[in-house]
Amino acid sequence: NLIGLQYNGDNLLVRNWWNGLYSVIAQSNLVIERVPAISPMDEERKAQIIAEAKFLRAWAYFYLVRLYGDVPLITKPQTAASEDFLPSRTSSEEVYNTIVADLTQAEEAGLPWKDASGRASKGAVKSLLAKVYLTMAGQPLNKGAAYYALARDKALDVINNGNIKLFDSYADLHSLSRE
Repeated sequence: NLIGLQYNGDNLLVRNWWNGLYSVIAQSNLVIERVPAISPMDEERKAQIIAEAKFLRAWAYFYLVRLYGDVPLITKPQTAASEDFLPSRTSSEEVYNTIVADLTQAEEAGLPWKDASGRASKGAVKSLLAKVYLTMAGQPLNKGAAYYALARDKALDVINNGNIKLFDSYADLHSLSRE
């Protein structure tokens, strides 16, 4: 049914994306709620773990809001007894505000600029935040020039401070000899 442009919850790919992203959100919510109570544990390490969880939650919501628009916003762990176990949809703007809040908090949590192990890093947080600002500047929120400037500033911060080597030209990105 993807070939016929019929996208709905009956499609396995659509259902897997939806369920997979909300699984990331559920696990992130558990980490954000439970890690502060772990004792003994270094406070700096706790802050980094929570920042990584907030990055992952923001990443998942960023995919959801771009794919589906208004989506349920769940920021606390859920059980069958939860008051809001079947939440209604939240406006895209509120979802984007939550994404920005999570990324801003993660940015200030003391993550390293790079992490070769694949964990969330300050560079990844800033890069995603630049992409979020860029998306918010256009449709459907139309935040405009101020958000284009925020995206530019975050991207420039990554370029200037991230010690990331970029290719000299776009063609080099796809060159087999540069792989």
